[in-house]
Amino acid sequence: MNAPQAPPPSDAPPAYQPPPGPPQTWQNEKKQPMSDSEYAPPPGPPPTWQSDRKQPMPDSEYAPPPGPPPSQASSKQSYALPPGPPPSHNNPDEPEPPPYDPWMAVPDNALLPPPPSMFEERSPTANATYDDAARAHAWCRQTPLWRPQRLPPQTLHRIKTSDIHLTAPPGPPTKQKNIHILHPSKGTTRIKTTPNCPDTLFLSDLPLYTPLLTTSSPPQPQTIYYELKILSLTPPNRRTGDPTAGIALGFAAPPYPPWRLPGWHRGSLAVHGDDGRRYTDNSFGGQDFTSPFKTGDTVGIGMTISPAPPSNPNPNPNVQGAIRAVKVFFTRNGRRDGGWDVHEERDREADAGDVRGLEGWHDLCAAVGVFGGAEFEVRMGREGWAFKA
Repeated sequence: MNAPQAPPPSDAPPAYQPPPGPPQTWQNEKKQPMSDSEYAPPPGPPPTWQSDRKQPMPDSEYAPPPGPPPSQASSKQSYALPPGPPPSHNNPDEPEPPPYDPWMAVPDNALLPPPPSMFEERSPTANATYDDAARAHAWCRQTPLWRPQRLPPQTLHRIKTSDIHLTAPPGPPTKQKNIHILHPSKGTTRIKTTPNCPDTLFLSDLPLYTPLLTTSSPPQPQTIYYELKILSLTPPNRRTGDPTAGIALGFAAPPYPPWRLPGWHRGSLAVHGDDGRRYTDNSFGGQDFTSPFKTGDTVGIGMTISPAPPSNPNPNPNVQGAIRAVKVFFTRNGRRDGGWDVHEERDREADAGDVRGLEGWHDLCAAVGVFGGAEFEVRMGREGWAFKA
């Protein structure tokens, strides 16, 4: 009988047998973890915690900086807001003005020829043409108010010292021959117009008020004022008795149509001497206010702009949108002769009286309007005023 043969190679036991007992990672069928001596975690709590109570690390190891976080710092350490409305609150539709010149935005073709009192549809005296009014309304729609301009120190010094004069609008020689303008002294302007002078606006070369000049903390009320002495007016029409000359004094936020009197369009107010009425963005008949001006009168107009009251929903008076109190006052021959509140109640259906530009967020220039033959002197400095506040 032949000897048994060895199994074929495929049936031979493997060359390496597994070691006896459970794998090293387990000690028995209960899958107990390895003993502490084999790859045990380091002693003690994790670095960020001292115990199961999760106490923070001692101050000696990566302690937080002293003091409260910046957002909770004491109000005493906060920095005061800069004066004036922040750039983010400026109306993006209002372009930056050029270097200060109240006439820079005037196009060449623009120079071609308590309960409120009820305003009138027409003035009882002189009235401009409908075409002039329509052209001016279109001009205002196409030419938005300027944002307040940051002025250099020398310009701010001129404003503070009333070194301000009236300027005539640019125009063709045929129009300029009706105007004679002199600056006899600091803050004084003398103007003479001929009987053929059409409606013409004179603006101060610098603003009397700018919101960027408000530096007091807390903000204080600011008053601007100037006076006008009437030296002569051409007499009324002999046949009709209508005035042939008139002077209006007020304020305007530039730019403003130069062939229109102040008070007739947005961003302006004025008292008109031919009819004694006051106008605020009103190209109709204005509102009864005072008696007409006459030769020899010294008339003045002022505005007091106060910070927003504490009850205002926006308590920061330097943020555009806070409602400021704005009062207008008028004087004649050294005495107060009436006034009004810019935010006075007005008829809901009235297509006039928009006070935007007059609420303390825009530059305000002195604005004097003239038609016909007149001679007068405007005084910006208090030394020459008849009214003593």
